[in-house]
Amino acid sequence: MNFKRKIISCIVIWGVIIGSLLSYSPDTHVLSAGGVPEISIIAPPEESVFDASAVEVTGTITDDDTPPESLLVKVFDQQSAAQQPREITNEGTLTIKPNGPSADFTYVKNDFSVGNHTVSIIVTDKDGISSSPIERTFTVNQSGSEETTGTEIGAENQAADTGQTSTTTESSTSQLSIVTGVLAADTLGKRPYLAKMYLIPIDASEEYVPDGDVPSSYLPVEDMTRVPLDYKILLDIRSTEPLIDIKTQPLFTSFGDITGVERLVKTAALSNDLKSYVYSFTPDKDFLPRTTYNVYLNPKFSTVSQIPIIPRFLKFTTVSKYEEYQFPADKGDTSTNYRDNDYVHGPFSVVTNACSYCHSTHNGTNEFLINGKKGENENDMCMACHDGTGSPKIEDNSQHSKHFESTSVSCSSCHDPHTPGTKDNPNSIHRMASGNGPLYSYKKAGTAAGISMDFSLCFSCHNGSKAKNIEKYYTDGTFKSQSGHNIQATIDSGSSLNGQLPCADCHETHGAANLNMLRTELGNEKLQGEKPKTDQLDDNWFSKTDGDWDIDSQRKFCLSCHNGQTVLYGETGKAIYDKETGISLTTTVEHNRKSTTACSECHSDSKSFIDTAHGPKRITP
Repeated sequence: MNFKRKIISCIVIWGVIIGSLLSYSPDTHVLSAGGVPEISIIAPPEESVFDASAVEVTGTITDDDTPPESLLVKVFDQQSAAQQPREITNEGTLTIKPNGPSADFTYVKNDFSVGNHTVSIIVTDKDGISSSPIERTFTVNQSGSEETTGTEIGAENQAADTGQTSTTTESSTSQLSIVTGVLAADTLGKRPYLAKMYLIPIDASEEYVPDGDVPSSYLPVEDMTRVPLDYKILLDIRSTEPLIDIKTQPLFTSFGDITGVERLVKTAALSNDLKSYVYSFTPDKDFLPRTTYNVYLNPKFSTVSQIPIIPRFLKFTTVSKYEEYQFPADKGDTSTNYRDNDYVHGPFSVVTNACSYCHSTHNGTNEFLINGKKGENENDMCMACHDGTGSPKIEDNSQHSKHFESTSVSCSSCHDPHTPGTKDNPNSIHRMASGNGPLYSYKKAGTAAGISMDFSLCFSCHNGSKAKNIEKYYTDGTFKSQSGHNIQATIDSGSSLNGQLPCADCHETHGAANLNMLRTELGNEKLQGEKPKTDQLDDNWFSKTDGDWDIDSQRKFCLSCHNGQTVLYGETGKAIYDKETGISLTTTVEHNRKSTTACSECHSDSKSFIDTAHGPKRITP
């Protein structure tokens, strides 16, 4: 019986095999094998040169069998042929975003050392099969350190990740003298600039040492909130030439209603003939509580040979009247680095009565027990105090915020009301990865390097998930390489920008008088006099409250900076046409006062103004 069963089994098995072979057809059967993961790098270009220690690598990864989210990506760095590659994956931020069958990846590391680097990336799939490593070589210059001390600018100062070839100093000279009409090329490297600016206790000026450790009582100015009312300002201005006497030209051109005494505290010699001039500004009276101050450097402040300072604009907000505190701990001490008397926003374990400002145990109007007496929603709750009555006033304007028009966006989309403010996070911004990752970032002119992670707070929505995809202009290699807003700050600008313009250069954080939260004053100088009429195209003021981006509107916006006067990051916005004659100053005949061509017609492949505004395509004559 066993023998018969074996015979029958063999006949069945061979019958199945023979039947399969006879019925096979290439039209109905596909033979497949597991694929090998592939990776490509889009940016930066090979042999790029960076004058900032922050470098962003972008590209795509693909695998036939493994979903992008299941791929393992590792990043290695090798600084010389004699060294072994060292894994740096966890030293930076790696982001992988599925895009159909492939995925886009971004790797950002903010502290690459000075010198040559060969970064290699390897992808491994679920079966342990790895791609061949793909490499990208670049160089970080000495000026990539925290303080810029160089005094010369040359071919290496071109935007490394734009794909442009290097230019000589002579060609840079020609461009500056003809295009801007403002500063001669021999001023490059000689312009004074603001290197550091702090809010400090009234008697703490002498503690400052240029390029030294910063006292824990010092607060950064840019977007600082809850500043003590009795603080003053300290400025570190760098220059290769002696500076003009502050009695002749003051440091500030606008500071609200604040007046005070300016004093040269000390000077310090740095490398390459560069000197640090440390000034203090002591207000005649204490700052007002819950008030936002806009601080503009005087654009006429200059060296003794009349080379003007590079303009800068910063703002900070003071504490509410009942809050009289300072940061008690050094930066980074998370155990004690909070404001002890931050009564409204914690620490709640000590000040539980603060909860009742927003929540009502028995009369709450929703699942969060929000106190309905202050409004119907969360934003009403915040504005009950942030109208200036109990807390700093959020800008009041006709286009307060596009965010308020959305039912899916609220104040807590960006801010965590239950997180006490710290020196590192004064605005209580959320953390990434459900509260366990690094802070979302919203950097501005003084701190931005121009990489996408600098603006991760904006891109948490503006990546196509909840709002228009603006992130692509900062991560897509094509947009970045062709963008005229991809800028490398000049050596003497005091900025480490080497990438796309920060969002805040055009947009107000919480809203503006214009649509799309666009600023009225573009640039870093305080505009004087009355706002011009809307039909004037060649002034810095910008005004647009409604309507489409027609030809006239596009030109008004772009010419607010591209006027031969507005200075950003040491670069002067290219003048399009002569203000007196209206004749084009470029090789393109349409660049004249009466042009009927929209900016997006030439500066965007898609003819879209949103592309033009965020990544304007360069036009090569």
